Amino acid sequence: AVVSTQSTGEKLLDSDNAMVIRRLWDSYRNMWSSALCDTCSGLTENRTHEFSNKTDEVLLCFNEHIQHPHMICIECSEKYDALLNLFKSLQSAGYACADLADSMNSTARMWSVDYGCGHPPVEYLPVLAMTAAMSFIPFSFYLALWKFPTCGPS
Repeated sequence: AVVSTQSTGEKLLDSDNAMVIRRLWDSYRNMWSSALCDTCSGLTENRTHEFSNKTDEVLLCFNEHIQHPHMICIECSEKYDALLNLFKSLQSAGYACADLADSMNSTARMWSVDYGCGHPPVEYLPVLAMTAAMSFIPFSFYLALWKFPTCGPS
């Protein structure tokens, strides 16, 4: 008698000729690991729970001030900054799974695009003026050399 070393689960996964079930299972496991789902599966993880709570606080703040969107940037900035800092710390520690990243991206899009919060717009005129002035210096130098090729007594 031949003794099989495969478990029942392995036998089921390998039971069809095309191995469709095995391929789907492997694809699922690959997606699970590449999305870092182990790091935040379930709300039993303190860091996941804390991130979820802070996200809820930010979204609640948005909803509380929805009648006056210009106040969202002022009233919710402290909560949003706390959420963003927590996400950055989770990300740097390798705990930012795909669900947390999606949640942060969605909240950040609302913060910056929908409500126009974030960094003040950059004024481009001073930058362009300085660039033009610096670009003109070599041109004027070569023009002066062409116009006055020799300096001093002859």
